[in-house]
Order: sequence, then structure tokens, then C-alpha cells
Amino acid sequence: MTNKIPNHFILIDRCAEETRIVEILNKKILKIISWFDNNPSIVGNTYDAVIIKILHGGIVRARLQSGTIVSVRGVPKSIKVNSLVKIIIMSDKFDDKPIQAKLLVPNSEFEEKLSSLDQIQKIIYLYFTVGIPVVEDEYAIFWHQLDLDQCFLEALQPRVNIKNGGLIWIEKTKAATLIDIDTQKLIINTDEDMFDFCRKAYARCLEEIKLRNIGGMILIDFPRMSAAKKKLLHQKIIEIGKKYFIDGSFLGFSKLLLYEIYIPRNIALLENFYKNIDELNFQNHLRSLWRTSIKIKSKTKVKFICGKSLYKKIIKRKYPPFVEIIPRNDLPNNYGELSETN
Repeated sequence: MTNKIPNHFILIDRCAEETRIVEILNKKILKIISWFDNNPSIVGNTYDAVIIKILHGGIVRARLQSGTIVSVRGVPKSIKVNSLVKIIIMSDKFDDKPIQAKLLVPNSEFEEKLSSLDQIQKIIYLYFTVGIPVVEDEYAIFWHQLDLDQCFLEALQPRVNIKNGGLIWIEKTKAATLIDIDTQKLIINTDEDMFDFCRKAYARCLEEIKLRNIGGMILIDFPRMSAAKKKLLHQKIIEIGKKYFIDGSFLGFSKLLLYEIYIPRNIALLENFYKNIDELNFQNHLRSLWRTSIKIKSKTKVKFICGKSLYKKIIKRKYPPFVEIIPRNDLPNNYGELSETN
């Protein structure tokens, strides 16, 4: 089935009362947004807001009618405190971070484009590569066959191997994300070779930053090179970086020779989508019921046998009507198994 889908596409997975939108290239996740349907995403919602504080760099604080405070970007200096503006929400609420928004100029091309889209289309337009095919997956068939959960687990590892040699270490702290680029056993003979390696490693870093939804301050420790090559690398960092993060700030090398990047933190970190492995397994049990629903005949009855803990969770969730949930005290608490009967 997966040979029928494009190499680069957006997958909308609506299954088991959860919506996941992912961009996939070569069967790997590039970027994801996810939410439970009882708590839908607010990304793409538009509101009137009152400016309450001017910050710097075209950023202001604004108050919605509900009293919610948001950070608004792209605000010209001509707009003052107490001005009424129209904004579009660019992030969900997570951790203790303020909701991010963008100034929406009435009658602009951007505003007219958004007005013609539904909520899912708005999110795709705002966050994913424009113009690539979109595939609907209401039963998590593609998700399962592409083994995208494994992509999740791999993407949470701190070590990332670079194609053709070298590796990246990614570590998060409360204040910043630290990325160390290591040539490992790669043989580099000239300053030009080192520059070429750093340029390729940086592009790999951006892929990981985008996939993991990392935002805020990011510090990259590049291998040492000449001042001339560092200046050239800085130019390349800006050029490549703006293709990935148009709102990113690429600040240059610090006195400690760490390269500083600031990316607005719009989306929760990748690891927040699955609180733990038990939650991942539980969601996959639910999705297995829905996947089965399009494989069997209508007269076929399916039994899902499970342990006590899994039964208590799954019986409260939506599942196909032909499935009979059967608790078994002799099974491990989180055990689940499908069986078909005629």
C-alpha cells in the first residue's frame, strides 16, 4: 500500500480521537503537529487583540478578549500601545510559554489566502512545505506501515549520525539547546574540507531542530576553523537557515566560539506528543482496532482481549462498534490482543 504514496507528502492521521499532521520525506518524519480531538489546536485561529506592551524587534504583547496574553510578531513601529489589531495564532499553549501570534494585515494577500482555508488547511499552510501532496489516513494504515512510531523514538535520541561521516550531539537545558558537531573519525586535511563538513553538518542540524520542534536559544559548537572560513560559514548559516526558519535569528559566533541561533518556540517539543512508552502503546492499541475495521467483513466480530489496566482505559475511549472488549485477570495489566471470530 505504501508504494502508492508519493516520496514527499503530508499525512493527516485522524484516528482514535487524535489528529496528527506530519510531513514525510523518504519514509521519515520531517515535522509534526498533534493534538487530541477533545482539545483541538488553536493554530490558525484569528482574533482581535489590544496591544499592551511594546517589546523589541517588531514583537509586542497583546491581550485577547478572553484576557489571554499573547506575543505578536511582525508589528510595525507605527502601531502603539492600546491599538486594536487583528492577529493569527501561530502556536498552541504549552509549558509556561506565551502563545505566539502574527499580525494579520486586513485585505493582504496572506489574509485573503487564509480566509479560504479550513482549520487543517491553515495549519498545513502555516507550518509545512507548500504544494506537496496531502494524504488522508483515517485508520492509521499508512502510519503503521511506514512505522512512524519508530521515527519518533529515533528522533528522541541525543546522538545523530551524519551521512558520510561525523555526528551531532543534541542536549536540551532549561535555558538553551546545545548542539555539538563532531568530526568523529572523519579525516579532514584542509580548512576548505572543514568548512564543507560544517556546512553539511549544519544543514543536518536544521533538519533535527525542525523535526524535534526545538525553539528558543540554540548554541552550536562547530569544529575549529580559520576566521575567514567562520565568516563565510556565518553567511551560509543565514542563507540555509532562512529556508528552514524564516522567523529565525542567526546571530553569529559568540566570544566562546559557539554559534547562536534564536528560533521562536511555536510548537511543543517532539517528546511531548508521547508522555511515555505506555501512552504510545495505548494509542497503538486503539489504532489497531480502527485499522482492523477496514480489513474485515461486516459480519465478522472482533474481540480485543486485554489486561485490567488497559481495559479501564480503552473502555472509556471511542472504538469501532463491532469490537468486543474483554477484560482478563490472568493477563498482564497492559496486555492487549486482537482475535477474530465468525
